[in-house]
This record gives sequence, structure tokens and C-alpha cells, in this order.
Amino acid sequence: MQLFRQLSSKSPLPALLIFLCVQTWTSCGVIPKKYPAGKPFVFKTTIKVEGSGTQDEKDALKNKLKGQLDDSLRSRAVSKLFFSTLKHPPVFETSYATQSVDYMQALLRSQGFFRGTIHFDTTLTQIGKDQKRVQVNFTVNPGTAFLLDTVRYQLSDSALQRITLQHSKDAKIVKGKPFAKGIISDEFDRLVDLYRNNGYLRITRDELVGIWDTLDIALLHPTADPLEQLELLSQIQTRRETPTAKLDIRLRPDIEQTKLTAYKIGRIKIFPDFSADTSGLTPMVTKKNGFDIYSYRPLFHPTIFNDKIHFTPGALYDQRNYLKTLNQLNSMGAWRLINLDVQARKNTDTADITIKLTPARKYAIVANLEGSSNQSILAGNLFGVALNFGLQNHNLAKRSIQSISNLRLGVETGRDTVADVNFIQTRQISFSHNLVFPGLLPHFHSLPAEIRENARSILAFNITNTERRELFNLSSYSAAWGYDFRYRNTLFTFRLPSIEYNKIARRAKLLQLIDSNALLKNIFVDGLIVSASAGFYYSKQRKNQIKNVRFNLEESGLLSGILRSPLLDENLFRFVKMDLDLSTKYNFKKTALALRFFSGVGYALDQTRNPVNRYNLPLYRQYFSGGPNSMRAWGLRKLGPGSSIQEFGNRGLPERYGDLQLEGNIEFRFPCFSIAGMQVNGALFTDIGNIWYIKKSPGRTPEEIFKLNRIGKDLAVGVGTGLRLDFTYFVIRLDYSIKAKDPSPSPANRAYQNKWFGYPTLKDMDQFQLGINYPFNL
Repeated sequence: MQLFRQLSSKSPLPALLIFLCVQTWTSCGVIPKKYPAGKPFVFKTTIKVEGSGTQDEKDALKNKLKGQLDDSLRSRAVSKLFFSTLKHPPVFETSYATQSVDYMQALLRSQGFFRGTIHFDTTLTQIGKDQKRVQVNFTVNPGTAFLLDTVRYQLSDSALQRITLQHSKDAKIVKGKPFAKGIISDEFDRLVDLYRNNGYLRITRDELVGIWDTLDIALLHPTADPLEQLELLSQIQTRRETPTAKLDIRLRPDIEQTKLTAYKIGRIKIFPDFSADTSGLTPMVTKKNGFDIYSYRPLFHPTIFNDKIHFTPGALYDQRNYLKTLNQLNSMGAWRLINLDVQARKNTDTADITIKLTPARKYAIVANLEGSSNQSILAGNLFGVALNFGLQNHNLAKRSIQSISNLRLGVETGRDTVADVNFIQTRQISFSHNLVFPGLLPHFHSLPAEIRENARSILAFNITNTERRELFNLSSYSAAWGYDFRYRNTLFTFRLPSIEYNKIARRAKLLQLIDSNALLKNIFVDGLIVSASAGFYYSKQRKNQIKNVRFNLEESGLLSGILRSPLLDENLFRFVKMDLDLSTKYNFKKTALALRFFSGVGYALDQTRNPVNRYNLPLYRQYFSGGPNSMRAWGLRKLGPGSSIQEFGNRGLPERYGDLQLEGNIEFRFPCFSIAGMQVNGALFTDIGNIWYIKKSPGRTPEEIFKLNRIGKDLAVGVGTGLRLDFTYFVIRLDYSIKAKDPSPSPANRAYQNKWFGYPTLKDMDQFQLGINYPFNL
């Protein structure tokens, strides 16, 4: 309460944010609106699952059963500021509940529960004179699920029977699994894919049938032997407790012969520039690698299809090759419509492939204006505006090479607290040009086909000039060659080589800062980075969970440092750097929990020939903490390093950097209310972390250097709350946070270092952050 009184007296906005979120979270009242006066209406519907099984299994079944409710039994409450409203609730009729029971029984049977029972009751509550609320309560006892006792494949076609048995180890249904509709459906899908991958182009699920029984006929045979009677009674009791079913998978008896034909590939015809305008024109036919290419205009070079078409004349039809070809052509980006048709020849076992491609517009021009709120290097709060122009060529050199050029003009305005400059603080102009080649260059034929088929090559250039008034002028030049390829849920990236040169011209104010703090001399320096990097991004989404993993490894100078020249000796940075970012989000019924852990470390090699560059990573690769996407109780680059106590202004380090960063974030999200159709959500969060240096340096204090036995003291902790205004296409995020534990305060606040909620006034412990979209890409 003392903290809340401080929030209320010192800063009403943060107190209001906390009050709104807490009140919204704790409110649970539901107010019906526009209900049928004097008639019973559906106010609430509940489902209770009884019987054996774990609570997780019951909850999963309960969620499935909710989806079977008749629409007239679904009460939909809309969250408001301090309550929920129930608009236009339907009139209750018993027939709706009876229909819902039928739907639920169908679901239970599809899950293997053939002996389940469902009943319902209702409670009527009179509110006022004309409000008759009905609560419908369903009680479900699914009973024991039938298990598969025997699975047999009895296909009348010997070739299909042989293929099926050869791949039986991949079956979705096995003995002991529930006799459920979903599992059987998955097995049918597997079999159809298997047959199509072996030439059976025309076979579908309709040609397969499942025949099952849940009764063992042997148990019905009479016997006079008392011992056998006891055995039969024991088997009957066992089947009651653990019911089983037998399943036979067969072909329909009236199946067409064409459905049982394994087709081979005949002619492959490609129309690379097909459109409505080409109707009536005579194409030029080119034969290449067994393909017949029909061109109406010389838009595409015929060799671009060499490794993109995965069909071979005379080979057995394979559905996987169909999908790979389709995906490969789509990924090239040169066509807006792709039609791949497989046509079986009549009374033969041959199928022809026809691929009609409608080109996309060759050029695309993009222009947009963007704004951002930022706290930049050696600056206070700034507001930025940038104008972007882009030109894209989707078919460079007639080889489906993507050529992307971008020009960016930007300024940042505001008041710089360090340079004491008003209005325009930063001017930036940049030009980038990327060439994206479909496939690998060179082709690397020794690599597995799955890598080569999902890879692309990238050549990137960038030139940027940034003028920070009164502080510095930074010119950056970079070029890189690399590869991207996707394997299942993971995107892999490689860059070799990547060359980046940064030239910095120090202005008068920066020179003054360097005179008062010699450490800045080692940070704001020219630098050359000749690096190789590799990384991956893994993302997987389940029903209620999103999981992301990012990893990147970069080295500079390990190979290029062998070369000797005055330019390299003076400017080349030699270092190794590694980052790992783990994040996950759990989605619940109305809420979500986001978790994130980040660790990054870089080490400047002692072999760096320029002694100035041996003590830390270059400025362009260093870590920093604070801001709207990191430790939100601190301003951008205002935390650390370690538990050092230094001035932030002209006499100290206005911004903080490091070579190692550890950070963990927990954020609980919940709905608050809606305004004019815009959803407003709330959040409670905590951030834990800091940055450190790795190596000792003249003028660097021991508290700035990472020590494992001091990590408890060095870690900072911030807690806060916030609102998220969801505009569908983007989210505006308003976060308010306070320093729960501050390891690196200013000298004036030395007495409060690492004291939990130790600051006496809010001006030293709180921070308001404006962000765009949710943090941590979740």
C-alpha cells in the first residue's frame, strides 16, 4: 500500500494503469443486455466430465465437447472495463440441449467411447421482474475407450498389398491405441499418400473402407465344459473392463481399374509466360532436359527450370515430386499464378505433366512513411521519421533473380540531453541492394537434395551515413555473400564472407566526453569487420503453445587476420560472438504467458594487432540493455555494466555497453476491454538481467567485469504493468515499470544499490516505455 500511495501521489498515470489492470483482472460480473424479457434465456452453459482418466485428459475432452454445443446454447460474454456483457442471449429451449447431447455422443463415438452417457439439468434464476436466467449443466461420463485389438490390411490388389506391408512400420494405427475416428482417418491419409508416391495417381480415400467389429464371436460359442465356461466368463468380464475392437482395411469391391494403375511420367510441357494475352499466339518450343518449353515471349531463360522440375519422363509418378515442384516454382517469386496439371492418358499407364505459369509484374515500386520513438546512442528521447523508397525486379537477367533496391531518408527530432541540441538530432541516408538467387551458387551437388531444393543465395550491399549533430558522423559500408535454406520448421542462415567498414568522425561534443572519460576512446573508433556467421531460427506452433529458438555464431579476423597490411593491422577487429534467444508463449482460454531467455557473449581476441581494439567488441557488435524490448524499468542503454556506479551525464558514461548479456523475461497477458472495436489488453511483467564486460581494461572497474560468484548482486530486476492497444495490423504498447533491484545506480543514489524497492521517490525508480507490437516476437 505504501508503494501504491507513492505511485498515486507522485505520478497518477502509472497508478491508473495498475488500478485498471488489477480491477479488470479481478472483475467477473456478467450483465445481460437486450435479453428476451419475461422468457428464460441461456445465461451460462457448463460441462462436467466424470469417470476415470487424468485431469488433463478430462480437460481436453471437455474442450472438444464445448465445440459440439448447439449454437443456441452458446453464451458469449464480451469483456468490458470492470465487467462483462452478454448481448442478445438466445431463448432457452429443451430441444437445443437434446440436440447438443446427440452432437456430443457423436464426438464420443469418434473418439472411441461407445458406452458413454450424457445427461443435463437446468437451473432457473429470476433477476428482477423480467430477467429469467437459465444455466444448462451437462454431465458426461465417457466410459472406457475401445482399444484396437487387431489391425489387418486385406487389399484385393496384390501390388498395393505388397506396398502396404512394406511400409506397415509407419502405420498410424497399432494394437492398443484407441479405436478413434481421428486415428483411423490419419491412417487412411497415410495410405493414400503412400500409394500416390508409388505411381497410383488416381487413388483417393473413397477407395478405402474400414470394417470393424467390437464383439469376439468365439465368446458366443456354447460349451459344456465347466472349466471352459469359467474361462469364457473371465474373458467377457475382461472385455467389459477393457473393450476392444478389430479393424480390417480393404479396397471397395467396385473400384475402377484406372484407380489401380501405377502411372509413369510421359511428356512434360512448361508454359513459362502463359496468360490471357497469349491465346491464339504460336509459341516457340525449346527442348531442355526432357522438358518441352513453350515460350510466347523471350521472358525466361530455359535453364532456370533445370533443378526446379522434379519429374523425369519414364519415371514412376510420385506425389512428393508434385509438391516439391509446386513449392520450388512458388519460392522463385517470378509468377503470380502456377497451374500444375497431371493428365492420365486414356487406356494407358502414362500421365502427362502440363505446367502453366503466369508471370508477375516484373517491377514493383514501394514507398512508405514510418515513424518511431527511440532512445539512441548518446541521446535523450527522440522521435524519428523515415521515408523509404523501394524498387523490386522479380526477374533479373531472365533467370528469376530477385533484385531489391531500397533508399531510406530519415531524421530524428527532440532534445538531446547530452549534446544539448534541439529539434533535428540525427540525419540518416542509406542505400541497400540485394540480389536473391533461386538455389545454391555454386550448386554444391554433394549436398543432400533436401538442402539444395530449399536454399537460396544472397548477395547484399549497404551504404549508410548517419550525422549525429555535435557528436559524430558515421559512415558504414558493408557487403556480404550468403545462403538461406529452410528445413522443416527451421531457417538456417550462412554469411561468408561479410565485410563491414565503419568510419567515424568525432565532433566537438564527443571529443569533450572522451577527454573526461578515456574509456569512450576505445568505443567510438573506426573499424573493419571481416566475418563469417552461421545461425538458425526454429519456430513451432502447437494448439496452445508457440516456441521460438534463435542462435547465431559470428567470427571476425580468424582467417582474415592472417593477412598483413597497414589497413588491416590498424582497423581489423578480431572477435568471436555467440547469441542464444529462447522464447515461448502459452495460450490459455483468455490469457497468455510469455517466457523468454537471452544470452549473448563476445570475446575480443588478444591477437588483435591494434591494442585499442583488444579490450571489447566493436561498438557495432556490443550488447546493451533497457528500453521497450529489454529491461523496461531502465531507459535504452542505461543499465550496467555489472554493479558499477558511474555518472550518466557529461562526466561519466551516458550510455552503457558490454560484451556479455544475460536476460530473462516473464509476461502475463490478459484482456481488459474494447473501445470502438479495438481490443485493449493488459500485462503484468518482470525483467531480470544485466550486461558485463569480459576483459580487464585500463580505467575499467572490477564491478563491470563478469564474475559468476557475483551474479546475484549484479542482476537487475524490474517489475511493471502495461496496456496493449491492438489495431489488428499492429499493436501500440504502453509499459510502466519500476526498478525492484538496481545494481548500477548513479553515484547520487549509491545508498539504494541492490535494495529491493529501495528508492524513496519515483523519479529515480520508474520508467515509461512506448513500444510497437509485442515484445520478444511473441
